Amino acid sequence: MQTLEEYMKIHKKNREKSMDFASYLYRLMDARGIQRNADVYEKAGITKQAWSNIVSGKCQPSMATAIKLALALHLNTHECKYLLKKAGYTLSSASDFALIIRYCIENGIYDFVEVDTLLSENGYADFF
Repeated sequence: MQTLEEYMKIHKKNREKSMDFASYLYRLMDARGIQRNADVYEKAGITKQAWSNIVSGKCQPSMATAIKLALALHLNTHECKYLLKKAGYTLSSASDFALIIRYCIENGIYDFVEVDTLLSENGYADFF
């Protein structure tokens, strides 16, 4: 028989799978103790209006915006994967661009300038 803690852990993960992009984004913010939306959208370099459209469900973020949010929140690989999936994207091993982003996330490289430099050096100029 499972313990209550094990049971709750499994079912909380299932709840994560059913969340929409905005709900999952807010859960990630809450887990990091971030209370102000501005702390995230300003760090990610997106406008207040774009943030509002995304969290209200009026539009899905672009892949670039979703990645910027992942970097701004210092997400781990699992969290980044789920956030991007909820926006309709994936970081496929078939894409050099995706591999660079995955490398950055897996190695704790969250600085936009450093990520952009790695992208530029590999033919993906001016991503950020």
